Amino acid sequence: MRGVQSSRSAGNARRVLFGLMLAVAAATVSSAAVASSTTSGVTAADTTAVGTRDGQFDCLIEPYRTIVVRSPVTGVIGKLFVARGSRVKEGEPLVQLDSTVESAAADLALFKSQMNGAVQSAEGRSRHAESKLRRKSDLAASNYASEQDRDDADAEAAVAQAELLAAREARHLASLEHAYAAAQLGLRLIRSPINGVVTDQAMNVGELAQPADGNTYILKLAQIDLLRVRVIVPLAYYPRIKLGQHADVVPEKPLQSHLAATVTVVDKVIDAASGTFQVRMDLPNPNGALPGGVRCMAKLW
Repeated sequence: MRGVQSSRSAGNARRVLFGLMLAVAAATVSSAAVASSTTSGVTAADTTAVGTRDGQFDCLIEPYRTIVVRSPVTGVIGKLFVARGSRVKEGEPLVQLDSTVESAAADLALFKSQMNGAVQSAEGRSRHAESKLRRKSDLAASNYASEQDRDDADAEAAVAQAELLAAREARHLASLEHAYAAAQLGLRLIRSPINGVVTDQAMNVGELAQPADGNTYILKLAQIDLLRVRVIVPLAYYPRIKLGQHADVVPEKPLQSHLAATVTVVDKVIDAASGTFQVRMDLPNPNGALPGGVRCMAKLW
């Protein structure tokens, strides 16, 4: 009896173990199916998302150009015509350096360039010497004057002509000196090279501006009537982007609107580390309504 009971117990144990093994196998198959289904779902969703964003890229809207204004000469700032946030036009005065000495030098040079006394005196001597030479020549031809007298008159006329030439050259030199002094004076007035806006002011009235100081500037200007859009694009899209191509640019909230931009630069060198290249576009902004430094989305097709 004990042998029969032992045999039955062993058979029951084998059946239970086999059942557990079947259950584990079924659970494994079910888990693999769920994992496969989940993976397939994510891949499809990702593929759909990529397809939806095809031709749309993150971008940044920047000022077309930014200019740092420094003094071309050493001088004390006498007057600032603008401040941070001021709108400026090309040629408009920005900074006036103290120019007392330069202004006096320009006035002196102007007076010298307008002096005509030396020229008029030389012209009078030249006319008198030429008249005397004609008379001496006539008298020498009639044997009423010697050849020596005629030669002396000829030499006097030549000297008088040379003095007239020297006087005229001196007046021209004075005119050039006045132009130089006026140019030196003009360097004391700094004008805006662009139409734009003042984005920063680093110096004030009374401070010493120096051209050699590369770290200190007076003002910073930004041109915003035309903006620049920078886009980083994967290499796979390189054949599809051409110069002159139009794009729809949408700034981030709350500045959302659809703006038309034109591709002006497509990089000819690819960044090997990231496998991307840069595209630049021009975005007209005639009223300056859109600020620079705004993130955006660019749709190229």
